Amino acid sequence: MVLTSTSSDNLSRMSATGIQAPVAGSKSVHNNKYNPKELCEIDDLATALILDPYLGFSTHKMNIRYRPPKLNRRGLKDIVERFIIRHDLEQSYIELERGGWLKRYLNDKSEDFVEAVKEHIFLYLGMYSPNSGCKIDPCFRYSMEKEKGAKVSATKKWEKDQNITTLVGCIAELNGEEEAELLHPGKNDFSVMYSTRKHCAQLWLGPAAFINHDCRPNCKFVATGRDTACVKALRDIQVGEEITCMYGTDFFGDKNSSCECQTCERRGCGAFSVPQKTDEEKGYHFRDTDSRLNRRKSPREDEVSPITASDKSNKSGKCDLKFNVVPSQNDNGVRRYDVISEFTKYSPR
Repeated sequence: MVLTSTSSDNLSRMSATGIQAPVAGSKSVHNNKYNPKELCEIDDLATALILDPYLGFSTHKMNIRYRPPKLNRRGLKDIVERFIIRHDLEQSYIELERGGWLKRYLNDKSEDFVEAVKEHIFLYLGMYSPNSGCKIDPCFRYSMEKEKGAKVSATKKWEKDQNITTLVGCIAELNGEEEAELLHPGKNDFSVMYSTRKHCAQLWLGPAAFINHDCRPNCKFVATGRDTACVKALRDIQVGEEITCMYGTDFFGDKNSSCECQTCERRGCGAFSVPQKTDEEKGYHFRDTDSRLNRRKSPREDEVSPITASDKSNKSGKCDLKFNVVPSQNDNGVRRYDVISEFTKYSPR
């Protein structure tokens, strides 16, 4: 589950417009390098090269017609695993270029675009650095991602009020035309925020876009400058704990009635709430008697049907008494009916 919002009340929690922080061995990310279309392309490329092979599935993409390139996923995963051991960003990027596909893809791109791709790849690789304090893990909780998404987990203990500056995001402002061109509601309109200061929608992508919502979050976004922000711990965060933020009180329906976060599951609310009985269901009412009214009635023992009559089992429960009507004639030829009784073995039902 990723952040999806274009409403001002959901973003009033974050007056700044993105996150800007360097990771080990990389340069700072500058917002003005990206226009929205370029940022979408760069983020799709970086996640396809780093996250998807390592996690084992395709993460969210801005291009709804995105088709993953035919790459050696095992080889790409090996590059990430070697980085985790060596912590060498430059060497890892060289290995990516050796695969041939990345170099061909960037062959006709501008120098600024190539440099932006490299920095963005460094951001995702840097999440698996031992110094980052967090990493991106698989997440199989949320139905909107078909139970296959990602989350940010802590790899070190973070203390209350400590800033997690390694969680990096890149932003690009969206005008009306760009929103109509790039965003498709319900498909790729994640990580779209509304700046209450600049009064415009902004696309926010990068590792920090994988921070999931929780109704009792352990982090919040705080402004650190005119165009920068970071994640601040609201309480102590233990190793392995998911890093979460509050998206809004009505982000997942009225009062987050459709929320699937861990807190809602633990409290039995949101999407995990049990429907309450209505006043009509709680009140007194006559029970359904259709089956009783339609039940086949047995004849009284002193009554004999002109065809066949059968009474209930006798009190001993061992046999059934049946009355068979047999037509006959008397000596004068008058037709009469004789009632012949017989016992049959009772079979319990």
